Amino acid sequence: MKRFPLPVWLFALALAILTSLPYLVGWWSTPAGWQYSGAAAVPVGAQVDFNSHLAKMWQGSRGQWDYHLLFTHEPHPGLPLVQGFYVALGALAQVTLLSLPAAYHIARFILTIGLVLALWAFASHFLEKRSERWLALLFGTIASGWSWLLLALDPAMTAQLSPIEFWLTDAFNLLGAFVMPHFAAVVIVQIVIVLAFEGWVRTPPPDSLSIHGQGGQVGTRYIVSLPVIVLTLALAAQAIIQPYAALLFGPLLVILAGYHVFSTQKLSLRRALWLLLPLNIYAALMLYQYVALHSHPVWSSFAEQNQTLSPLVTYYLLGYLPFILPMAFGLRTFLMDRPDDRWWMPILWVALVAMLLYAPFPTQRRYLLGVQTPLAMLAAYGWSRAVLPCLSRRLRPLASIVYFGLASVGLMAVIAVNAVALSQPERHTDVFYQPDEARAFDWLRQETNDRNALVLTVADESGRGSGGRLVAALGLRVYLGHWIETADFADKVANVRHFYDQATTDEWRKTFLKDTGVAYIWYDEYARAVGDWNPAGADYLEPVFTSEKVTIYRVSGL
Repeated sequence: MKRFPLPVWLFALALAILTSLPYLVGWWSTPAGWQYSGAAAVPVGAQVDFNSHLAKMWQGSRGQWDYHLLFTHEPHPGLPLVQGFYVALGALAQVTLLSLPAAYHIARFILTIGLVLALWAFASHFLEKRSERWLALLFGTIASGWSWLLLALDPAMTAQLSPIEFWLTDAFNLLGAFVMPHFAAVVIVQIVIVLAFEGWVRTPPPDSLSIHGQGGQVGTRYIVSLPVIVLTLALAAQAIIQPYAALLFGPLLVILAGYHVFSTQKLSLRRALWLLLPLNIYAALMLYQYVALHSHPVWSSFAEQNQTLSPLVTYYLLGYLPFILPMAFGLRTFLMDRPDDRWWMPILWVALVAMLLYAPFPTQRRYLLGVQTPLAMLAAYGWSRAVLPCLSRRLRPLASIVYFGLASVGLMAVIAVNAVALSQPERHTDVFYQPDEARAFDWLRQETNDRNALVLTVADESGRGSGGRLVAALGLRVYLGHWIETADFADKVANVRHFYDQATTDEWRKTFLKDTGVAYIWYDEYARAVGDWNPAGADYLEPVFTSEKVTIYRVSGL
């Protein structure tokens, strides 16, 4: 409690409650007979990600630690440790008897509190004054971006791609924690990595111990210091939760270690070699995942389709403008003050992220996750030591209130829009299960003993469709459901459209169903929108559940 003052705890609790309110509204607003999925309504991509995370949790709840893709029909080997965060969370849900959505949001709530506390600890390492630590905490949580200004400045630019504050959840700490618990977990782990490394460099315990034996002989026993152990565990955790960060934190730690060996001489070369322990374990976990994801055609397709490229640089410049402005104002003061060398950590972190955002990798946006943390430290420094001194003491609180109010517009808009949307289930059915759909889920849950039974579902490039919803609700395998986790997604979208095309022959459909091993067909409004063929007249399909909006067919007679 001494390290984290009571106001910090209250602030953390307040943010956890604030980011939970829309979901509580969703549960409270669910009409009788309906079910709330637990997903956010905005951004739309959050629903796709939520379905994916629940698929992993389903497997953990069944004791399946080798993760499989439930959104594709092809047999493929499971991968232990891959997506281990949600698999473990599903196992925890099973032990605690919580529903998967409830476990998901309880984890998100707790990790949001942990995120705020970790940010305070991070700020305390760089900033001595409590007022500056609070500024860093505000910059690291409620502040988001101003690319929403493009809606007024250049509406045509946002016609195809919205301002990043409304959809790029990797870019901002609290926005990520609002949507996904593992994002908050990654930021916490990143801070543990940094503080463990800094602790190892600046307050080094002995890495060896002299031992006096009989006859006055002196021997040496080498020991692993606690910061190195913590650093090893934290890097391993990050490799499992967010493996893409290897290209960021590996070079960051190596560069800083080299700096402290050859410049500050806080590290001897002999002591610096201890860094090989955490880095080698980190590299081994990364290499394992890379090889595993390219060892089978299904996993290779997953890796190939996992494209998260960066938007135009304009989005980033405006998106991080609330941080860039105080950093720019504070640059002259920073150079004059010559703060100690610990500030190289946030500076290099930001610089490496900037270089990776347009590097020739398919996961460019992934490197944004957590970058708000070092940006917050640098922005707090500039705001406190360059901007505020230009104002009278009376105006300083008002200036900070106005600035942070404007900087939080994007985040608060996302929370408010979600609260409104989730209060209107009839208008936002994508995140709710309607009564017919819920009853169909219940039928499949009760009648399908085979968890590997494959269901023919539909989905499109935006993630809309029955596939993702069915996997999230039941944990069953589907033919088509996720633009990354369905192998050869584009080909399967074309196959499903051909299946529901009136001109397609029954022979083709029978061959398709037999070759893919489909056990059930889920026929609903999404399927009817794909094509004009109705399976009701097919003698090889038996209707086993019928309601106004959903019909389930069992494939038979092939």
